[in-house]
Amino acid sequence: MSKYPSLENLNREQSDALEKGSFLIISARKEAAAMLRRAGVELPEDGFGFRSPCFAHEDGHGRCGCRDYEGDGGTCLTRVTVDPGTTPVPVRSCGHPASKHRGT
Repeated sequence: MSKYPSLENLNREQSDALEKGSFLIISARKEAAAMLRRAGVELPEDGFGFRSPCFAHEDGHGRCGCRDYEGDGGTCLTRVTVDPGTTPVPVRSCGHPASKHRGT
């Protein structure tokens, strides 16, 4: 059971607050990681918990392949592979909102 309310049951004000809050959390994680790097701390490849992967489910593909939110509060601009089995490999922007990049 998720600890968050169903997104379908949020009103406009709640939905906007969720997106803004999610973006603030993502921004704080990025700022904390940058602060550690500036201090000489080497973070592991997985970002040591400071990344914000996408948790959106895509029909026919499963979970979105985006590993970290990039954007300014709108939809994610991170480039992800659509179908790695084809040549050339097609890519697109993640395109999911910041709220899909928060942990459960």
